[in-house]
Amino acid sequence: MKESRDPARTGDPLEENLLIARRVADAAQQEMLEKARRRVPALRLGVVAGAFGMLATAATYRMNVLLLERKLPPELAALVAAAVYGGGAGAAALAASRKWRGQPAPLPSETARQLAEVLTGTELPTLRDRSD
Repeated sequence: MKESRDPARTGDPLEENLLIARRVADAAQQEMLEKARRRVPALRLGVVAGAFGMLATAATYRMNVLLLERKLPPELAALVAAAVYGGGAGAAALAASRKWRGQPAPLPSETARQLAEVLTGTELPTLRDRSD
Protein backbone atom coordinates (compact mmCIF):
# COMPACT_ATOMS: atom_id res chain seq x y z
CA MET A 1 0.00 0.00 0.00
CA LYS A 2 2.79 2.34 -0.82
CA GLU A 3 1.13 3.95 -3.86
CA SER A 4 -1.40 6.21 -2.26
CA ARG A 5 -3.55 6.14 0.81
CA ASP A 6 -6.46 7.81 -0.97
CA PRO A 7 -8.38 5.86 -3.60
CA ALA A 8 -8.55 7.28 -7.08
CA ARG A 9 -11.76 9.21 -7.53
CA THR A 10 -13.58 7.60 -10.44
CA GLY A 11 -17.02 8.64 -9.35
CA ASP A 12 -18.24 5.04 -9.12
CA PRO A 13 -18.17 3.73 -5.51
CA LEU A 14 -17.95 0.13 -6.71
CA GLU A 15 -14.88 0.88 -8.82
CA GLU A 16 -13.28 2.74 -5.90
CA ASN A 17 -13.90 -0.21 -3.57
CA LEU A 18 -12.51 -2.66 -6.13
CA LEU A 19 -9.43 -0.51 -6.57
CA ILE A 20 -8.88 -0.33 -2.80
CA ALA A 21 -9.41 -4.09 -2.44
CA ARG A 22 -6.95 -4.77 -5.27
CA ARG A 23 -4.32 -2.52 -3.69
CA VAL A 24 -4.79 -4.14 -0.28
CA ALA A 25 -4.55 -7.64 -1.75
CA ASP A 26 -1.42 -6.76 -3.74
CA ALA A 27 0.22 -5.14 -0.71
CA ALA A 28 -0.65 -8.10 1.52
CA GLN A 29 0.75 -10.52 -1.04
CA GLN A 30 4.00 -8.54 -1.35
CA GLU A 31 4.40 -8.34 2.43
CA MET A 32 3.81 -12.07 2.90
CA LEU A 33 6.27 -12.87 0.11
CA GLU A 34 8.92 -10.65 1.71
CA LYS A 35 8.44 -12.30 5.10
CA ALA A 36 8.59 -15.76 3.54
CA ARG A 37 11.91 -14.85 1.89
CA ARG A 38 13.31 -13.93 5.31
CA ARG A 39 12.58 -17.46 6.53
CA VAL A 40 14.55 -19.19 3.76
CA PRO A 41 17.87 -19.23 5.70
CA ALA A 42 16.19 -20.95 8.65
CA LEU A 43 14.63 -23.52 6.34
CA ARG A 44 17.98 -24.13 4.67
CA LEU A 45 19.60 -24.62 8.07
CA GLY A 46 16.95 -27.18 8.97
CA VAL A 47 17.42 -29.07 5.70
CA VAL A 48 21.21 -29.06 6.08
CA ALA A 49 20.95 -30.27 9.67
CA GLY A 50 18.63 -33.07 8.60
CA ALA A 51 20.85 -34.10 5.70
CA PHE A 52 23.98 -34.15 7.85
CA GLY A 53 22.12 -36.10 10.49
CA MET A 54 21.06 -38.73 7.97
CA LEU A 55 24.54 -38.99 6.47
CA ALA A 56 26.20 -39.28 9.84
CA THR A 57 23.73 -41.85 11.00
CA ALA A 58 24.05 -43.96 7.88
CA ALA A 59 27.85 -43.78 7.86
CA THR A 60 28.73 -44.35 11.50
CA TYR A 61 25.84 -45.97 13.34
CA ARG A 62 26.84 -49.55 12.77
CA MET A 63 30.51 -48.83 13.46
CA ASN A 64 29.66 -47.19 16.77
CA VAL A 65 27.39 -50.03 17.77
CA LEU A 66 30.14 -52.53 17.00
CA LEU A 67 32.61 -50.53 19.09
CA LEU A 68 30.15 -50.24 21.96
CA GLU A 69 29.35 -53.95 21.80
CA ARG A 70 32.91 -54.67 22.91
CA LYS A 71 32.07 -53.23 26.34
CA LEU A 72 28.25 -53.39 26.50
CA PRO A 73 25.51 -55.86 25.59
CA PRO A 74 24.14 -55.32 22.02
CA GLU A 75 20.83 -53.84 23.20
CA LEU A 76 22.49 -51.30 25.48
CA ALA A 77 25.06 -50.42 22.81
CA ALA A 78 22.26 -49.67 20.32
CA LEU A 79 20.44 -47.56 22.93
CA VAL A 80 23.56 -45.49 23.70
CA ALA A 81 24.25 -44.91 19.99
CA ALA A 82 20.64 -43.87 19.38
CA ALA A 83 20.74 -41.47 22.34
CA VAL A 84 23.91 -39.80 21.05
CA TYR A 85 22.51 -39.39 17.53
CA GLY A 86 19.19 -38.18 18.91
CA GLY A 87 21.02 -35.57 20.98
CA GLY A 88 22.84 -34.29 17.89
CA ALA A 89 19.61 -34.10 15.93
CA GLY A 90 17.96 -32.27 18.83
CA ALA A 91 20.77 -29.71 18.96
CA ALA A 92 20.45 -29.06 15.22
CA ALA A 93 16.67 -28.72 15.54
CA LEU A 94 17.11 -26.29 18.43
CA ALA A 95 19.46 -24.11 16.36
CA ALA A 96 16.98 -24.10 13.47
CA SER A 97 14.03 -23.24 15.74
CA ARG A 98 15.93 -20.32 17.29
CA LYS A 99 16.70 -18.94 13.85
CA TRP A 100 13.06 -19.49 12.81
CA ARG A 101 11.71 -17.77 15.93
CA GLY A 102 13.66 -14.59 15.23
CA GLN A 103 11.64 -13.94 12.07
CA PRO A 104 8.31 -12.08 11.97
CA ALA A 105 5.11 -14.05 11.38
CA PRO A 106 4.39 -14.53 7.66
CA LEU A 107 1.20 -12.49 7.87
CA PRO A 108 0.51 -9.11 6.24
CA SER A 109 0.50 -7.26 9.57
CA GLU A 110 2.01 -4.05 8.13
CA THR A 111 -0.58 -3.98 5.34
CA ALA A 112 -3.39 -4.55 7.84
CA ARG A 113 -2.08 -1.70 10.00
CA GLN A 114 -1.93 0.64 7.02
CA LEU A 115 -5.43 -0.35 5.93
CA ALA A 116 -6.73 0.32 9.45
CA GLU A 117 -5.09 3.74 9.34
CA VAL A 118 -6.77 4.54 6.04
CA LEU A 119 -10.17 3.34 7.21
CA THR A 120 -10.07 5.09 10.59
CA GLY A 121 -8.14 8.14 9.46
CA THR A 122 -5.77 7.87 12.44
CA GLU A 123 -2.09 7.02 12.77
CA LEU A 124 -1.64 3.67 14.55
CA PRO A 125 1.61 2.77 16.35
CA THR A 126 3.86 0.30 14.52
CA LEU A 127 5.80 -2.53 16.12
CA ARG A 128 8.93 -0.40 15.82
CA ASP A 129 7.20 2.42 17.73
CA ARG A 130 6.14 0.06 20.52
CA SER A 131 9.66 -1.27 21.09
CA ASP A 132 11.10 2.22 21.79
